[in-house]
Amino acid sequence: MNTTLILVVLAAYFVVMIGIGWYGRKYAKDFDSFASAGKSCGAIMLIGTCVGSQIGNGFVVGGAGDGAAFGLSGAVYGIACGLSYLASAVILNKRVYAKGFITLPEFLHDRYGDRATSLVFCIAYSFSSIGVIAAQIMAGSALFEAFGLNGTIGAIVITLVVLAYSSLSGLWGSFATSVVQVAVIIVALMATFFIIVGQGGFTIINDAIASGAVPSDYWNIGNRGLSYFLTLTIPVCLQCMIDQCNIQRINSAKSEKSAFRGYVWSFVICVFVAFMPTFIGMYGAARYGITGNSVFFTVALEALSPLASAMLIAAVVAAIMSTIDSLFVAFSTVLLKNVYQGFINPNPSEKFFKIGDKVCSIGIAVVALLVSLQFTSIISLLNSVYAFICACAATPFLGGLFWKRGTSKGALASALVGFVVVLLHLTGIISLPLADLTPTLIAAVAYVIVSLCDKSGAEVQTDGAK
Repeated sequence: MNTTLILVVLAAYFVVMIGIGWYGRKYAKDFDSFASAGKSCGAIMLIGTCVGSQIGNGFVVGGAGDGAAFGLSGAVYGIACGLSYLASAVILNKRVYAKGFITLPEFLHDRYGDRATSLVFCIAYSFSSIGVIAAQIMAGSALFEAFGLNGTIGAIVITLVVLAYSSLSGLWGSFATSVVQVAVIIVALMATFFIIVGQGGFTIINDAIASGAVPSDYWNIGNRGLSYFLTLTIPVCLQCMIDQCNIQRINSAKSEKSAFRGYVWSFVICVFVAFMPTFIGMYGAARYGITGNSVFFTVALEALSPLASAMLIAAVVAAIMSTIDSLFVAFSTVLLKNVYQGFINPNPSEKFFKIGDKVCSIGIAVVALLVSLQFTSIISLLNSVYAFICACAATPFLGGLFWKRGTSKGALASALVGFVVVLLHLTGIISLPLADLTPTLIAAVAYVIVSLCDKSGAEVQTDGAK
């Protein structure tokens, strides 16, 4: 293992990312342009940020780990990520772009005429952002530990680099760096796939199946059943549609058509790429007998040449960074615009926004680092996060778009019920069947019942709800 080569490649990569952020300062002259990229993004930029946001460590490292344990069905999470963008293109794109809101709480306030539902969303989104960033930090730590370095220090370095370029140019910097990151990820994964095939990867996997070293249904993508596919895909799709980053992406596009094309191509690319880390994990389990998150790094360090290994590890770092960067911007936008400006000071200065963004980003990075130490499974952490935000926000948002009888009291009841039910389940006070979906269904029932009973609730209509 050539640790020096790996570190040189990573250092060069970090410098390029910061350089892009420095160049993108002109797209962040004030906080609104900082949070919307000045509505300058074409389809390529959108593809970069969409694919980059999903091809994080859950997609790459987690997909390899699931592939090692279960076989081809390890690609299901990646496929679900792709489907989430197809759903966004068909269901949200036109409606969200027409309204032009930078944040989802702005939509909720416009639709229901109250701020309470928006506040609940802000709180829920803050918790979920912490969880997603913590999952990325877990992969960063495992990455550096895989080649004998301090995992915590490595994860901190990655986080600091993302902080540097995202704070320089905001959403534009996040998008531009994601284009580069996605290119690195796809090229590295494809190169690794062909190298493994050249080493007899398919034969090695088939021999392991024949010997019983791996399950006999290793090549069966449906070996975990339809219920697994649905309980994973539905929360991922719902989470994507109600994600603050998603709202900002759509409204950063030059036009509605650019946004639609970007989302459709993101669906195609995600589904295509989903099978690559899964195959890497299957090969790792068959050849080295390893499962879990470490299988990806074992293949990178043992099966590849030093240069190919360095590029693949850079791809993992790219996957981590491309997920974290947009979350920093989205988290700051929600807290500063919707909580501080919406509830405390309606006329903050640009200087306050600039300082506040850095404080928010540093704060969430520190908290996420602490949370990451409490989990061992990346996919498990992400599933818990998606279930949480879906239960709190999916019904008020989607119900507000499509059901004109939904009221502010119904939205608030749904958000609070979802919030409480998920917390009770996660703390072990209650145990729910189909825990990834049940809290959202309970929240939806609360929305319908309270809205129908709310005879005095005056509806605030939007184009989407008419």
